[in-house]
Order: sequence, then structure tokens, then C-alpha cells
Amino acid sequence: MEVHHPHHPPKSLKDYASEFIVIFVALTLGFLVENQREHYIEGLREKELAHSLYLETQADSIELGAIIPFRIKKESYLNELYLHYQGDVDDPSQQKRIQAAQFIGVNANSQILFEPRSAILRQLESSGMLRYFKDEAIQADLLKIINDQEKIRIRMQRETDLYHQFVLPNFIEIQNMDLIRALTQNGKNTRSLTLLVEEYLASSNYLEFPKIKPSPAYLKSLRKSLEFYRFALASTRQNQLRKYREINTKLLNDLRRVYHFE
Repeated sequence: MEVHHPHHPPKSLKDYASEFIVIFVALTLGFLVENQREHYIEGLREKELAHSLYLETQADSIELGAIIPFRIKKESYLNELYLHYQGDVDDPSQQKRIQAAQFIGVNANSQILFEPRSAILRQLESSGMLRYFKDEAIQADLLKIINDQEKIRIRMQRETDLYHQFVLPNFIEIQNMDLIRALTQNGKNTRSLTLLVEEYLASSNYLEFPKIKPSPAYLKSLRKSLEFYRFALASTRQNQLRKYREINTKLLNDLRRVYHFE
């Protein structure tokens, strides 16, 4: 039995062109949809990273708001010791002032240390995700803040080295450890020692201890080391910390402008 196959006329150039157009349009639309999806995902990722960066930058801003005033207070006490300290005195109010100046001016160091937060910045830098931020002002802010953070870390280490090399070895000879033991109730009171000292200074209570009368030669060496330390602290505050606070504030403002953070 003879099998009859259906006859298909040959395709014309117009048919091939139509098929090509259909395939081309389908591929183009698929590409556009995929491209839009990638842009959407990148936009979400950008907003997420920007918010994390904003919170990190804001935390630095809040911490600097506490550190800088305390540094000014510390510098003031160091200046007071440099100008007036000649040894312990009999007048209770003056002696309490000396005690507070010695502790806050010389010993209270944990409250002046600043370690810039950089977890998000390091993630952005190491993974190449800085490219997500298209705004040129934010790009410039990020590059500057990365550079300034490193300068602050170097400066903080120099301050610490200076303190342990020049200040503490001199000051330890007149350090009144009995006052610290009394204010902390021999370690039982775990509140901030700086707060305890400031409360003691403002109170009518007076803790008397044997008077320390250092020699003129010792006072000369002490004053030199205290002034050197005060100058270093002031220099850090007026340069590295001030500049970092400025770029920190600018970055926060630029992030608010672009991403509408509250």
C-alpha cells in the first residue's frame, strides 16, 4: 500500500525572516527581563549595604560625641597639673582637685581611645562591592574615610606608646592607690572609676592620706612628660579626630540624601 506524505512547500525568505524576528524578539525580551532582575537584586543589595554602612558610621559618630568632650576634660586636667602641681596640699578642696586631676588627667585612658568601626567598609573593599554605590559623593566619602581610619589607628597606638614610655613611669611615684582602693571599696564597687572620682570631687566627703611632697627635680621631669602627653592628645583631637568627624558627618548626610534614611 502506497503511503502518501504531506507535501510542504519550501519556505520563502519572508518565512525565515519572520522566524528570525520572533526568535530575536524572544531572546531580547529574555535578556531584558534577566537584566532588569539583576538590577533589581543589585538595588536591594545596595540599599541593604548602605543601611549597614549608615548604622556603622552613626555608631562612630555617637562614640566620638562622648570621646571628644572627655579628651578636652583630660587635657584641661593635665594642663592644671602642669601649671599648678607642686605636691599635695593641706586645703581639702584643693587636694581633692589634685586627686581628681591626677586620676582623670593621667590615668583615665580607656575613655579616650577610639577604634573606628570598619566591618562593613572592609567587606565592601575586599569584595569589590564599593561599585554598588553609584553616587560620586559617597564614593569619595568612602575612600577618604578608609584612609582616615588608618591614620587614627596609627595615632592611637602612638598615644598609647607615649603614655607607657614617658608618662606612667614618671607618674607612678605619686600615684595614690589608696584613694582608688577607697573609692572602689577595695574593688567591690565596679562602677566607672571616673564617675566615682567625679562624684567624690563634687561631694563634701574628703579622704585624707599621707601627703606626697616630690622633689623639684622630679617635678620638672613630671611636668615635662605631662605637657608632652597633653600636647599629643590635643594634636590628635584637633587633627585626626576632627577630620574623621567631619568626613563621618558628611558620609551620614550623603547616605541620608541618597537613601532617605532617618
